[in-house]
Amino acid sequence: MADVSAPDQLGTPASTSSSRFQRRADHYKGLLETYNARRAEVSKGGGDRRIERQHKRGKLTARERIAHLLDDPDDFTEVGQFAGYEMYEDEGGCPSGGTVMGLGHVSGRLSLVVANDATVKAGAWFPITAKKNLRAQEIALENHVPIIYLVDSAGVYLPMQDEIFPDKEHFGRIFRNNAILSSKGIPQIAAIMGSCVAGGAYLPIMSDEALIVDGTGSVFLAGPFLVKAAIGEEVEADVLGGATTHTEISGVADYKCESDEEALDTVRDIVGHMGPEHRFGFTRDAPVAPAFDAEEIYGLVPDSGQQPYDMREVLARIVDADSWTEYKKGYGRTLLTGYARIDGWNVGIVANQRAVVRNKTNHETKGEIQVGGVIYADAADKAARFIMNCNQKQIPLVFFQDVTGFMVGKRAEHGGIIKDGAKMVNAMSNSTVPKFTVVAGNSYGAGNYAMCGRAYDPRLICAWPTAKIAVMGGTQAAKVLHQIQVRKLEKQGKELTEEEEQEMLARIEDRYEKQTTPYYAAARLWVDEIIDPVDTRAWLSRGINMADLNPEMADFNPGVIQT
Repeated sequence: MADVSAPDQLGTPASTSSSRFQRRADHYKGLLETYNARRAEVSKGGGDRRIERQHKRGKLTARERIAHLLDDPDDFTEVGQFAGYEMYEDEGGCPSGGTVMGLGHVSGRLSLVVANDATVKAGAWFPITAKKNLRAQEIALENHVPIIYLVDSAGVYLPMQDEIFPDKEHFGRIFRNNAILSSKGIPQIAAIMGSCVAGGAYLPIMSDEALIVDGTGSVFLAGPFLVKAAIGEEVEADVLGGATTHTEISGVADYKCESDEEALDTVRDIVGHMGPEHRFGFTRDAPVAPAFDAEEIYGLVPDSGQQPYDMREVLARIVDADSWTEYKKGYGRTLLTGYARIDGWNVGIVANQRAVVRNKTNHETKGEIQVGGVIYADAADKAARFIMNCNQKQIPLVFFQDVTGFMVGKRAEHGGIIKDGAKMVNAMSNSTVPKFTVVAGNSYGAGNYAMCGRAYDPRLICAWPTAKIAVMGGTQAAKVLHQIQVRKLEKQGKELTEEEEQEMLARIEDRYEKQTTPYYAAARLWVDEIIDPVDTRAWLSRGINMADLNPEMADFNPGVIQT
């Protein structure tokens, strides 16, 4: 049971030699081995053969282009690396959604880089490609971060055009966002380094400045085959829409470059000529390392999502040493709320406490036991007030999720759990300070919502390999789904043997468990990235630095709060 009566100190030395710590650490390192192997595979894009083909055409790959563009290739915070993971298998797959994107410094300026991966179906746009590119533009719009497009795409993947072309959040939204970004003065630079066809031609040309590589870059509304089919005209691609055409005849592009390298160097020059950065000015002190080694997180987090642990110990390995000031420490103990610094940045933290705690109800008793990971009425009430305080002080909020949901049952309902939960969701939803979310473990049901899941617009949301995202836990969900199936069969006059029922339950559990993994979530961009826990501090620091680039903040107005 968590000790909440100790002085306001975060964390204690870990018993690294204990069998429990070592068992947990070994389990987590196994998860990381799988994670790193999958990252390495995804990073190959379309595979070695297609990479070689790209090189033979005198072109760099998407990742090589980004490495050349950045001030430091190792200082790249990738976003959406697992987009499309294990999706579109009948179409040959779409690693990373056919796009590599992330944050890094270009000529000293933090920028968002979006590069089509031409090794994946010639850079064609799948539905997840559009979703990923829209996410990039959303990040740029929210944070006023410059966005650089490295364009090399055959356009919409025609066999799936009905899933990418006409709807509100489909392909056309990209160009609408180009215009909105421009209207807000958020810099956009596009380098045309390969094909750029049809509607996709608008993306680079609606950017502030466009470059094109001679011999490999081309941009046109209709390619040579379509031109011949439409009007009977025969024309070579380079004559129709190559670098000379668009820099010397049409004036569509602004810079003609002889190679990928020259184009990327020119982009760097253009960024170097940008005007001053305008920041909001979130408070940042000199960074201080955490009090304990971040790698100890591996041995602190259980190897099962049902086991308790003290979230304070995890936070102590992420936040700056001696920076923690806990808010309402003795009240609403299944949620931790407090002020801290992360890499020097001043933040407010809302974290699920997974340890079993006691809630004091009077002076005569020790109090009632509360289950870790569950949001009780008092915890929701505390979190709502803390979130409002952070908005009053204009402090970014960081949510650490390991939540199984809100408390249920007669006592909870009579105590107004819905009212207090609604209060927390309201305060969080209307919060105008930047929000960031780390899914460390369970993320179930309304708990996902209250703790700032994807639907609540965190500036960035990441997941650890231990994350589980679903409407409820796998065991409970499988049993419910199993009963539904059994009753359906009974209505049809079919009766299952006990063995058949167990087989059905096992199949349902396997399918449901697969759908709760962080890879399933990251494939669909429910989270921006899966990260190693030791990278959490750097991930959050970069996110806050990015958010600080937006000098504007709306007034906080939570509306009608349930009381």
